[in-house]
Amino acid sequence: MKKIPYLVLAVIISACGAVGPDYLRPDSKAPRNYTDKGGSAILSSRWWESFNDPDLDAVVADALRNSPDLLFAQARLRQARGMQGIQDAVGGPAVTLGSGLSQDKISRNSEMLANLPLKDVATEFTNYQAGFDASWELDLFGHQKRLSQGAQARVEASARRVEDARLVLVAEVARNYIQLRIWQRRLLLGKENLDNYLELVRLAGLRAAAGEGTRLDLRRAEVNRDNFAATLPGLELGVRQSLAALSVLTDRGIDDLGVKLSSPGPLFLVPSVPALGLPSQLLRRRPDLRVAERELAAASADIGVSVAELYPRFSLVGNAGWLSIHPGTLVNSASLAWSAGPQLSLPLFNRGRLKNQVKASEAAFDAALAGYRKSWLTAVADLEVALSRVAESEEKRERLRKAEHAEREVVVLTEKRLKGGEVSKVALFEARRNLATQEDQTLQGEARSLTAMVSLYKALGGGLEE
Repeated sequence: MKKIPYLVLAVIISACGAVGPDYLRPDSKAPRNYTDKGGSAILSSRWWESFNDPDLDAVVADALRNSPDLLFAQARLRQARGMQGIQDAVGGPAVTLGSGLSQDKISRNSEMLANLPLKDVATEFTNYQAGFDASWELDLFGHQKRLSQGAQARVEASARRVEDARLVLVAEVARNYIQLRIWQRRLLLGKENLDNYLELVRLAGLRAAAGEGTRLDLRRAEVNRDNFAATLPGLELGVRQSLAALSVLTDRGIDDLGVKLSSPGPLFLVPSVPALGLPSQLLRRRPDLRVAERELAAASADIGVSVAELYPRFSLVGNAGWLSIHPGTLVNSASLAWSAGPQLSLPLFNRGRLKNQVKASEAAFDAALAGYRKSWLTAVADLEVALSRVAESEEKRERLRKAEHAEREVVVLTEKRLKGGEVSKVALFEARRNLATQEDQTLQGEARSLTAMVSLYKALGGGLEE
């Protein structure tokens, strides 16, 4: 008969649910013409490989292994998982095994002995004890359940933060690698173009000495040479700055990277624009959106925790063990002692605080909801801007390439006219100088297109895991 109340309590537990709101992910609206934009290329989670550059792949691999930012995010994830494990353990039964040995003395004048008509009662003895303590809070109103839901959502948010750190890291590596290669090629082109300026100074000097030119022409050629030569240190600084940025991102020495990436090689092509996919896929791909959504889920669970604090909390507690002052009789049946029963905790005079805690949790949920909606709008805006940047940079790059092709034809025609005696060498070297200047503009256009594509990949969330 004594077991009936516990059976009834178990039935109550099975019938009760969790108080507070059940979380539902809010709908996110995308622009009406969202799916009409973008290209047709497949978006891979390893999107940087679409540049087809083995050196870039190697640098990205170094960064993913060694980046302090990524290691920090991964450590935070492990911490969140540990906290979730603690919370999950709190919701279940707890059993503690204990034992003790103590030397005790009872006061003869205490209430235990003063009124006893006994003489020569022993007041000093050694106490031996061993046993178990157990407790289990019955989650009638979902207090522990909501705590576990919140902890789980925060673990998932931390996991998405690792993905976001990974996406930002790879995008920064790709951007700085592109800048490095462009700076290197511009520096190489600049040194070659400096020869044209030097040759023009030499020819101007010969013409001035022969009376075919003026000293003003010579001075103008020298000024042009010096002005152009002054740009080369800036290009060298750009190379060094890009290497320094990559050094921080990969945790490798600048000089080590400088040796490894010393040869720029041919500039890789701009990849095709990837397909955008559905808005729901954007939510799955963008780690920052997933972080905001999981934080919203955690805030919803927090409301349930606050509401559950208003309700009674029931626990089953008990202990059993052996107590004796003689070690030889510790495990005898006469030494056995136990206690078991339910406990009730009900807030009475602090409900004002608890009700305000509910209001605070609801306000925190509203703030998280606003943050989620802002994150969604920001994501769509980022994507719109990235697509516009790609389109603008590609249009400009195509115009620069046409201009470079035209300057190259000018050099060819000038070489033919020089052979025919129609122009001087000055005209040829001026044409070569102009071609090199145009090639430099084209390289900068290539950099804009490549970095715009990196920004687009980042705005898309880097692709789904395969």
